[in-house]
Amino acid sequence: MKKILVILLVACVVSCNVDVVKTPQNKVNVLWENQSFHSDTLADSVASMNPDKFVVNLEGPGSTPSKSTGPVYKDLVTFLQRMVDSGYTGKFVCKLETSKGDYEHDWNGKDSLPKIDTISNKKDTWKVYLTYFNRVQNKLPKHLKFSEVMIEPENNYFMKIDTPSVVFPKIKKFIQDTTVSLSATSDWTIGWKNWGVDYYYAQMYDVCYGAYHILCGHNKYDSTRVAELIKGFKQAMDTQKVMKGNNVYFIFTYSPLDTNKKGKIISHAPMFGEIVGKDKEYVWTKKEFLEFNQMFKDSFPNQSNTGIWSVEDAFKNW
Repeated sequence: MKKILVILLVACVVSCNVDVVKTPQNKVNVLWENQSFHSDTLADSVASMNPDKFVVNLEGPGSTPSKSTGPVYKDLVTFLQRMVDSGYTGKFVCKLETSKGDYEHDWNGKDSLPKIDTISNKKDTWKVYLTYFNRVQNKLPKHLKFSEVMIEPENNYFMKIDTPSVVFPKIKKFIQDTTVSLSATSDWTIGWKNWGVDYYYAQMYDVCYGAYHILCGHNKYDSTRVAELIKGFKQAMDTQKVMKGNNVYFIFTYSPLDTNKKGKIISHAPMFGEIVGKDKEYVWTKKEFLEFNQMFKDSFPNQSNTGIWSVEDAFKNW
């Protein structure tokens, strides 16, 4: 009798373990802020979901401290510490704000950073950003340090001169903390494997083109919309050979603003937080998004790392 009981218990444990492996956990793996708005409310909200990673948008030292442009160093520490104190156990990722429009005002030569002009030496402008990252990383307490630094190759000065496969290895070598990983974010169709980065964040918006017409237009939740989205993504996900495995994250947007004057979406479809005027009929609730999140993970088990960009806008409406 004892032998039979032991066998049954072992069988139950094995079968339970198999079920856990087969069913992806309905977790949003990455939460990513759009603007550097570091409040206690945002810290508490992120901690309540406890993703694997939280992406911090890091503005340059020349930016004016405000709710929309980011904190000074001590405010960054306060924000990260609040998140930890509220129960966050994941990693911190630093997304450097490298857009051209901010380079002169926020970065170039600011607060003793290198001064590199964009006429004769633009290919080296990445050094300004990474010098600042090294400074911040070296100063942060050990338990608040960034595990990763992320760069978007578009709309900066240094990637137009050299290709990502040339620049990223230089950047990785320049990072002083050898424990820090390097990641990139860009279009969902780009072949990133030869760039020399450790992780890739595929932007699963602005995908309204070619055969993916189901993904176009307003994205309003109803009883059939989740299945329609998965159907629309299926062909694309099947063909993305480099978008598989644990090093890839699929990022969806809750950004509220992306319409022209006629109300027609000009990019970023499908969206989950679109607001037309004061109308929030296209904003998905937390329950609705998690329904989509679970079906995405179930449908694409080798591509199941998900995330939300502009997460502060999601929390405003959840």
